[in-house]
Amino acid sequence: MQGLLWRGLYFFTQLLLNIFLSRYLQADNSGWVYFLSNVFSFSLIVFSVSIESGITYFSSGKIIEPAKLVWFTIGWGFVVALLVVTAVYFYLYFSPGVPAVTQTQFYYFSICYIVGLFLSNCGAALFYAADNFIIPNFLLIFWNVIFIIFIPKSTVASNLTAADNVLKIYFFIFLLQGISISTGYIIKEKGFQKISLPSVDEIKKIFSYSVLALMANIIFFLVYRIDYFFVNVSPVCTPADLGNYIQVSKLGQILLIIPQIIASVVFPRSASGIDRKELNTTVMIIARLFSQLYLLIMIFIIVSGKSLFTAVFGETFNKMQMPFIILIPGILSLSVLSLLSAYFSGKGKVKVNVNGAVLALLVVIAGDYFFVPHYGIIAAAIISTLGYTVNLGYSLYIFYKDYDINFFDFFRWRKNDYYWLISIIKNKSE
Repeated sequence: MQGLLWRGLYFFTQLLLNIFLSRYLQADNSGWVYFLSNVFSFSLIVFSVSIESGITYFSSGKIIEPAKLVWFTIGWGFVVALLVVTAVYFYLYFSPGVPAVTQTQFYYFSICYIVGLFLSNCGAALFYAADNFIIPNFLLIFWNVIFIIFIPKSTVASNLTAADNVLKIYFFIFLLQGISISTGYIIKEKGFQKISLPSVDEIKKIFSYSVLALMANIIFFLVYRIDYFFVNVSPVCTPADLGNYIQVSKLGQILLIIPQIIASVVFPRSASGIDRKELNTTVMIIARLFSQLYLLIMIFIIVSGKSLFTAVFGETFNKMQMPFIILIPGILSLSVLSLLSAYFSGKGKVKVNVNGAVLALLVVIAGDYFFVPHYGIIAAAIISTLGYTVNLGYSLYIFYKDYDINFFDFFRWRKNDYYWLISIIKNKSE
């Protein structure tokens, strides 16, 4: 419940930030900014070697002292910064440049975003492993609100050059968030009193786990976002189409907030080896409730039409309705999958997540390659939903085989599920 409240508040500010920034930049400019952020996010996975996964696992299981892990995180942050600078240097050396921004801006944007997000992810992982959702999310919310206040509300940017100051602050906020969360954890744990790093053997364990998680995260990232690339290069898609499609994807990510919050609890709980039976039952109940929630959302989007999206994001976002409706079944699949993936990761069965993601990736790449160049963002939404469903199907098969649970129990609606939800809320209020 603590996670739902504070993570929910954080993602609400993320939604507001996304709305105001998108209205200011409009579809074509915001599409470019979010596509660039997508490239940076992929770079983060590679440069960080998914260290945050190892940190979560070993801190949740009390295997490695958290105070050591936070200083290791900060040290690795400098390594990430060096890798970013090196990668950008070679990219700019072998390419003609980055459209719409200078080389200095590109260095600035990449360092702020990648290093800042790395520190945020690792710092938040340490807090979550200790069941503390308040401090990291309060800091994230604080900096989001600061930026929301700064975004112009009565004007729009004619191009990216006109939005230069806004973009500089937007990317700098990521760095501020990362530094403040890491500092907050050190202060809370009195880390300044004893600065130490994991032993060589402990570092080997961290990297051993993280490298396997890295493979999974790269594949997962490609499953979820490689469609951006195909839309970006599709001859039938305009920059505004890309902006509309990425906005649909971002709304889908917002719908995944609650599953991800729950998953952030499932991971450390399953990693610590407690409440196995209850956890299995809870995962199935939540999956059934999600299926009903997303059905209601789909009906609402169908009835409200595209006017809802243009009213919220602006007139240039007039192609979101149909891709969003098509993507909702895929979002349901991802919601259930996020719980199962966290469960398998916490039990050390990352291979299950990797295998399912590989199957989905093959579906997405093949489908996008053949259909997106001809049918644009509608085809991209259909293929993504199909890929997500394949991924979920594999994980459910493994879950069913290991725990002898009826496959259809994940989606067979039950009246008792509502009583379970009400009891959770009542227990919290008491």
